[in-house]
Amino acid sequence: MKCLIITAGAQPSGELIAAHRQDADMVIGVDGAARTLVRHALRPHMLVGDFDSADRADVEKIEAAGAKLVRLSPEKNETDTEVAVNLALEAGADDIVILGALGLRLDHALGNLAMLIKAHRHGARCRIIDELHEITAAHGEYEIHGRTGQTVSLLPMAGDVTVTAAGLVYPLDGLVLRSDAARGISNIIAETPARLLISGGYALIIKIS
Repeated sequence: MKCLIITAGAQPSGELIAAHRQDADMVIGVDGAARTLVRHALRPHMLVGDFDSADRADVEKIEAAGAKLVRLSPEKNETDTEVAVNLALEAGADDIVILGALGLRLDHALGNLAMLIKAHRHGARCRIIDELHEITAAHGEYEIHGRTGQTVSLLPMAGDVTVTAAGLVYPLDGLVLRSDAARGISNIIAETPARLLISGGYALIIKIS
């Protein structure tokens, strides 16, 4: 089951929303993204948040259209986006796409990247996508599907990782990607799918459009 989550960072274009809405079984809006949902006439199944950054009129329009409001306390241990990811996983989603997860507050962007690992640990694929990037977290065997010549970066996330890769221009053969270096930035897909073996932790896989 695919769940589309639209959160309140830099807001996605209508084209990007439409591309991922068409095959989504569930849509969850997060707090300030209510403005984007109303602008693009997109009715979510749920709208989640403490609604500190959402316009009240937008929230009321979304509720009137039939969405379930999940009101959260402003004092909580999880971000609104993490609650949305938890709800998606509880509903059985095994494919989660998050739009609007980057571009504004850095602390929230980093927290959103952590959701990639959370989803993976629950057996789900999760991707953060904007107009320039498609980001996921991987451990163990992983295939990168993309275009020949497409730029892809691999960055350790949660400690050093060791990567062996086939199908990239710059070979990786048991290379240790250290968490205090930028060695894995700007590789290139030579053949698709490129195949990775990642050990020692999680790596961010960042495809550049």
